[in-house]
Formats: sequence, structure tokens, C-alpha cells
Amino acid sequence: MNKSSQDYLLRFLVGGSILVLVYILSAVLPWKTLAGMFAAFPGVMAAAVILSGWRQGDGAAADTAQGSVYGMVGGLVCVIVTVLVLSLGGYWLLALAAGLVAWLSSSILLHAIVRRIREGRRS
Repeated sequence: MNKSSQDYLLRFLVGGSILVLVYILSAVLPWKTLAGMFAAFPGVMAAAVILSGWRQGDGAAADTAQGSVYGMVGGLVCVIVTVLVLSLGGYWLLALAAGLVAWLSSSILLHAIVRRIREGRRS
């Protein structure tokens, strides 16, 4: 197995293990709001930071963690949009789709804004 295949396998195992643990916690906890908090655990971010740090060093881990800020802010937007659509009587699948579109859009927009601000400071 080459290094690239090993990386993918390790990412799958670490990320998948974290997601399974979060699912089990959310299924067994009697307080569903607390279970929802565990559902929002940044497992993918943690796995990405661990693996990039392990394979490429501290700088790569820092870049990955810094980049995850955009996705996490987008995650907040996703939750707000999803809850809003559901509270307006929307179908859960439509609400989730709207939330995911909002996540991607807001994450990309935030990244573009921050990049422009940083480029402006350098000028």
C-alpha cells in the first residue's frame, strides 16, 4: 500500500471512529439537546489536524486548523438556516439542503473576505 493509500485509510479510520463515537453518544444520551451538541463535534476537523500534523508537521496542522475556522463559522450559519426552515414548517430534507447550501456559501464568502482583508494589509 503506497503512502497516499495509507493516508486515505487512516483518515477514514480516524474520522469514521470519531463519527461512530459521536453517534453512539447521541443515541444513548437521554437529553437530546446534549446529544445534538455531540453531533456538532468537530470530528472531521480534529482528524484533519491530527493527520496533517502527523504527516506534514506543525505548520500543516496549523494551516488546517486555521482553514477550519471558515467551515465552522459556516456550520453556525448552516444550523441557523436549518432551524429557521424547520421552524417555518419546512420539510427536514429541504431544511438540511438549505442549511448545507448556506454552509458552503458562507464558508467560501468568509474565506474570500478574509483573503481580501489580508491582501489589503500587505499593500
